[in-house]
Amino acid sequence: TVAMKEVIFHEPVFIGDLVSFYATTLNVGKTSITIHVEVEAERFGNKGQKVRVTSADITFVAINELREKVRIGK
Repeated sequence: TVAMKEVIFHEPVFIGDLVSFYATTLNVGKTSITIHVEVEAERFGNKGQKVRVTSADITFVAINELREKVRIGK
């Protein structure tokens, strides 16, 4: 991970909550990929009650064993 934009926790996650992560690809560059992640929690004992916990845009850079940037894909 090379960058992560602001992360604000809107709601806490409690023991027993079912936490789900949903990811969407925003951009694929030559050596990096940016993903938007939404996180929600289904409250334990209140089936169907879902709350948005947090979200973030995360950028990953592909590197080799020498920590040099490498092209994504072919």
